[in-house]
Amino acid sequence: MNQKQGNKGDGSLKDLWIGIGISLGIYLLGVLILFVFSSIFFAYLCIAVIGLIVIPVVSFTKGKKRVGQGALIGIGLNILLFTACFGIIISGLGG
Repeated sequence: MNQKQGNKGDGSLKDLWIGIGISLGIYLLGVLILFVFSSIFFAYLCIAVIGLIVIPVVSFTKGKKRVGQGALIGIGLNILLFTACFGIIISGLGG
């Protein structure tokens, strides 16, 4: 008997972590740009938003469901981490 009847071609957990890693890599690049090259941060932010939307769409259309799911989890983590970062920066400015 085949033990993996429900998981035909869904991918492995490694693919899920790859999707999360790509999304968090985009976040870490943003933090690096924020601290080193703060003048180009908003241009990066526009490109990152487009990239974070395109990665899951391309993953799902190519049949890589787990990478797409990981990218969606990464988008959620990016939103949480960026709002926390901006909250800390704004509260440090006395807002």
